[in-house]
Amino acid sequence: MSNQYFLDESGNTGDLVKIPPDLSFANQPFFALSCIGVLDCDDLQKYIDSLKNKHKIQGEELKSKNLYKSKPKFIYDLFDYIAENELPFYVEVVDKKYCIAVSIVNQQICPPYFQQFDSDINAQGFRNELSDYLSENLPLECYMSFFEACIDKSEVALLGSMKKLRNYFKSREFTFKYKSEAMRCLQSTIRFYHSNKSSNTDLIKNLVPIPDINKKGNEIHLLPHVHSWFNLMGKVNKHHNGDISDVTFFHDKQDHFDDILIFCSEQLKNSSVKNPFDPTTDFNIKTDLDLKFPDSKKSAGIQLADVLAGYISRYVMEYLYDNSLKDDLYHDIFSKLIACYGSDKNFGVNFVLPINRRNTIFKKFNL
Repeated sequence: MSNQYFLDESGNTGDLVKIPPDLSFANQPFFALSCIGVLDCDDLQKYIDSLKNKHKIQGEELKSKNLYKSKPKFIYDLFDYIAENELPFYVEVVDKKYCIAVSIVNQQICPPYFQQFDSDINAQGFRNELSDYLSENLPLECYMSFFEACIDKSEVALLGSMKKLRNYFKSREFTFKYKSEAMRCLQSTIRFYHSNKSSNTDLIKNLVPIPDINKKGNEIHLLPHVHSWFNLMGKVNKHHNGDISDVTFFHDKQDHFDDILIFCSEQLKNSSVKNPFDPTTDFNIKTDLDLKFPDSKKSAGIQLADVLAGYISRYVMEYLYDNSLKDDLYHDIFSKLIACYGSDKNFGVNFVLPINRRNTIFKKFNL
């Protein structure tokens, strides 16, 4: 029997780059994508049915949005199945605003096209800290200019975006502890553009995020689904020692982004991409990747993935951002997931959040 992994997302609002900017993202500031390996779907369905009877839950399909507030004990019991059966699981949870800040830093302030620091480690450390700061402090007008550069891909829009950043960096409001280094990097990128634009006609495209293309041929900018899917593929490939020829992925039905996810899968085949900062991934996928999109109503595995993704995104919101978490049971649920971690396993949750937010949960659980 092939290895079966099930995926579902929470907080999918599509393209992060929109004009006018909506930095509340339709009140869904987080995106989460979960992936879980299930050994026996019939056995999982029987377990779910028994829990639904125990907790008096009606309805054919499990949905996290219906369970998180009203039935946290059900979620606690459901995750027992993950622990007892040692199921491999992975979750990517993304702060959407932070995702945009990371892109601004990586594309227009500290891009990888020329050396600005004495080592890659120092460069990445600087990028992380600046992204953290900007995600909490960057003015709306800077987001607007960056979005215009992403969409227009013109010299006027690109320079307008970088000049907005420069004006902000010069202001009293910009109190980043490495303020002079940030300005130096930004100025270097502006000079790099002016020095190379005549010889590289695609240079503007290198200083904005690479867009994905949807079914209608329209560009999609900054889709967190894509970054998360890449990471999950790399983690599953690592777990199977670089051989996923007998792995099938079942993702909840996608009406808009299935073609993009399939395209991404194809790009990783025989890839030499490496992430030197994350030893839990292996992006060198050697075989065709088997990805299917069934109806979640007929898949116990996808419903388990739905509850996992939805729980993580809501838990992060309430504990790390709103400070509205009152019931310790939600911490206990996360502790249950942590207990599945191990030095010989790459299971777990990847928090794509500002450093200060991540550190709160890392300190609480000694991660």
